[in-house]
Amino acid sequence: MRLTRSAVSLSPCELPHSAPTRTVDVILRLNSTRAATLFALISATLMIAHQVGGKATRDAIFLSHYDVTQLPKLVIVAALISMLAVVVMSRLLAGFGPWRIVPGAFLVSASLFIGTWVLYASHPQVAAITLYLQMAVFGAVLISGFWSVVNERFDPHTAKRTIAEVAAAATLGGVLGGVLADRVAQMIDAQAMIAVLGGLHLICAVTVFSIGRSRTSAGTPMLEVESGIQILFRNRYLLLMGLLMVLVASCAALIDYVFKAEAARRVTDEAALVSLFGRFYAIAGLVTFIVQSMLGPRVLNRFGIGAALSVMPAIIFMAALFNTVFLRLWTVVLLRGAQMVLQNSFFRSAFELLYTPLPPVRKRPTKSIIDVASDRLGDIIGGGIILGLLQLNPNLPHGIVIFAAMVIAILTLVVVKQLYQGYVVQLANNLRDGQISLNYDDIVDATTRQTLAEASAEVERDVLMERISARQRRRQDPSEQPPPQWAGGEAVADPITTAVAALCSGDNKRVRATLEGDFMDARLAGFIVPLLAVEELADLARTELRWITPLAIGALTDALFDPDVPLLARQRLPGVLEVSYHPRSVDALMRSLTDTEFNVRYSAARALSRMSSRDEQLPIDEAKIFEICTAEVSVTRAEWLARDIGFDDPGVGEDLATPVAGTRIDYSLEHVFTLLGLVLDRDALRLSLRAVFSADRDIRGTALEYLENVLPDALRRALWPHLGLRVEAGMPRMPAAGPAQKGKD
Repeated sequence: MRLTRSAVSLSPCELPHSAPTRTVDVILRLNSTRAATLFALISATLMIAHQVGGKATRDAIFLSHYDVTQLPKLVIVAALISMLAVVVMSRLLAGFGPWRIVPGAFLVSASLFIGTWVLYASHPQVAAITLYLQMAVFGAVLISGFWSVVNERFDPHTAKRTIAEVAAAATLGGVLGGVLADRVAQMIDAQAMIAVLGGLHLICAVTVFSIGRSRTSAGTPMLEVESGIQILFRNRYLLLMGLLMVLVASCAALIDYVFKAEAARRVTDEAALVSLFGRFYAIAGLVTFIVQSMLGPRVLNRFGIGAALSVMPAIIFMAALFNTVFLRLWTVVLLRGAQMVLQNSFFRSAFELLYTPLPPVRKRPTKSIIDVASDRLGDIIGGGIILGLLQLNPNLPHGIVIFAAMVIAILTLVVVKQLYQGYVVQLANNLRDGQISLNYDDIVDATTRQTLAEASAEVERDVLMERISARQRRRQDPSEQPPPQWAGGEAVADPITTAVAALCSGDNKRVRATLEGDFMDARLAGFIVPLLAVEELADLARTELRWITPLAIGALTDALFDPDVPLLARQRLPGVLEVSYHPRSVDALMRSLTDTEFNVRYSAARALSRMSSRDEQLPIDEAKIFEICTAEVSVTRAEWLARDIGFDDPGVGEDLATPVAGTRIDYSLEHVFTLLGLVLDRDALRLSLRAVFSADRDIRGTALEYLENVLPDALRRALWPHLGLRVEAGMPRMPAAGPAQKGKD
């Protein structure tokens, strides 16, 4: 996704004006979204019902005809075949899009299940293997494809709510699938369940197609796409996602082996095994549905993606540690059940959200690789570990396998922390990916004007250097020296007295002549500061003060906090102090952020922003900035809207402050985002502010998701009403490294 000028047509600091046509468009989009959500819920329910029922049938039929020690070998073979299928699927998704490919893949799968149902009557052992391979290959690929359709259909912010609902429906499907397998096996036989599986995928083909096109669909297939493997290994964020899936799958494979070994040892009848697995998966699905419905959205909204991803490996570690000491059948069942419940609730819904900031050109070629190939690689690793341990000890104690799962859970937690930091950076980069080009004719809001502040400062520095060079030439050439100053008909020898008399004369011509003259002394700072409040002299006075700032920091900082100094002059003093990076200057500007006058706070924040853009090592207290921002937004709406600086910020041309007719600059909002830019990614924040007011739901959702992940909960809750958003449950963010927050990937 690219954020472009054409997409962001509304300035973030304009007060939006509704129109009948826009209202109709919004209603149509909302209705379309609801319909897409409904079909996604139906598809998820049936798809996971198929997956759970199919796993119960697959495992029971295989274990009825083969010994459990053969299971790791078939797992590895199925994983290798799945990885080949992933390569094909990723190319198809990248070239034609998931909306075109996934429904057709469901139809192919349905046909194959019918074929396996026919084969089982004459060759049950062969059908047992083909069923296992088909579930391994199509199951994960189709689930991954379904999620591709969903997360491309909805914007990132809407996806957070929608995916949580879809995940809840999926868990309900798990319950239905387990019950279905149990009932069919008891009432008919295991073979009949294979035909039922084919029917479920046939319905899924229709419902997935009905979800609708991708929100970023180009309308034509891409004939040439970059290799998903190449993209994966060049992008650290995607690589971490793949590594996380490998670790999760490896851990699940180890736990699943122990669970199935215990089940096969106790139950030998095929129908009884199908019923046993069906009941287990049904109960696990029911618990998953309850957990996801009651806690899933709350955990995501309150604690964020990082916490939701961390729940499963943390619980597995504790449960595995308990099993290594007190290994019993019921503890193994609880361990496997906890792993399934948490993976299919918290982990799956959070993991799918990791894809939402990615543009289709990166997501489509890599999603199947990450979801399926990485998962199958984890199966290979898990199966390889088991086969290796069986070679060392044919009577392998299950405690050793569980201990290996515990070690992998620890590694998973480490990767989750790194991945969450990458998610925040990816959101910022996604906003920055389509940099908005700025022209003077397009300037409306004060936030956008800040982008051009550096260019204006460069021009001013050039002018200043020209004046310095001119003074040096005059000092070297006596013929260019100006005539001496006179007072009362007598030549005045003391230039300080002359300058003071002129600066205090009230005669703008004399003041200008003095400011433009050769003589300038730091002791004159106190006499020049009030001139910042005089419009026709302000630019000249600011230039002269900047020239002497290093020698007059004390006088300038005192004036900044002096209530007797004209407010307009105090407003413009931060633009003077920003040329000096002396600790006293930085400290004075930081203290100005809590001044009683909004105008002073506003200008100080702008000055610090320009300073930090030139020097990224500028010492800024992040906690202090968040505290100041929270105080700024914790005001009434009337006070918020009443703030007005009354003039353009020092260092930026006044023509940039002119709003478009009929619009109003929201200086309060612009000020808060300027402050946040001191400690967060400035470009991403600026683009987020513009995108929040965009009519494009995709761009707006990306911006809101980024803001939710970088802002402290108290600040976000206070800021949301000023953006016209409803305050939901808080979401404290996980600690992210400073460079990851502020820098580029």
